[in-house]
Amino acid sequence: MDRIDREKFGPPDDTPIMPWYAGAYAQGFVCLHPFFTVAGLDPNTCEYGTLVLSGSSAPPELGLLEWGNEESANRRIGKEINAEGVDGLAKRFGRRISWRTVCQQVNFTDHCELDRALRTSIGGLRPDLADSAARDRLKSYCAQHGVFPPNEGRFEPLMQSGLATIFRCAGFQSLIVGDEFGDDERLVPVSLLERNELWDHMAELPKFGVKRLIAPDRSLLAWVHWDSFYTLILGTDDAFRDLKVNSLFEGFWCSDETETYWLTQNCIPLVQ
Repeated sequence: MDRIDREKFGPPDDTPIMPWYAGAYAQGFVCLHPFFTVAGLDPNTCEYGTLVLSGSSAPPELGLLEWGNEESANRRIGKEINAEGVDGLAKRFGRRISWRTVCQQVNFTDHCELDRALRTSIGGLRPDLADSAARDRLKSYCAQHGVFPPNEGRFEPLMQSGLATIFRCAGFQSLIVGDEFGDDERLVPVSLLERNELWDHMAELPKFGVKRLIAPDRSLLAWVHWDSFYTLILGTDDAFRDLKVNSLFEGFWCSDETETYWLTQNCIPLVQ
């Protein structure tokens, strides 16, 4: 697969990440999506997070789309702030809580176990990999302490400014933003992405969401997997030479064996 294709499509789930990008990128850093709090904001009064539905539970008199819309409306009942409101407040006022801290507070062995709990919470794992007990412990901790868990499959609001900083520190004044499959790509100034606005609300950016950030010279790529709670930053050795990615984001460096679902592999220690 050539470089252009690899910039649009990540590796298959059972394929090591770095060999997939061989010849294009030499290093990869897994940036964990942060937990967070916002002063005065109670997650129990907010509509936030993935709506998880099982098709087998759909009422026969409703189509899947109608049922999904109905369940979304039911979830909004009694909520004071919608998901967009939470995202906006998070970007401006959110206080990050690290995975390391959550692991210590909830007594998880490591971030792989925490990732398993998060993925279980969105129905993102096979039954033999899911851990409902860990999911419930995590849910209880967040509810008791007013903590918002991260979302999957997007550039998190609390990380957006930091991602723009990475490209600016690498010497770029502009970068390419793209949707999930490369149908909509635009060259924009880095300063646009440094604003306090949510990226999904910017008319200058792809209509169906930003899933990839690409350096114009193809030396850096930030990419988010649709079902994962992390952002992957890939780069050449030269691009990473003076970047201190781990000073901006909690995470770990990919080994040659690291796959998309690294929770099933030997745990690589966090570097922050």
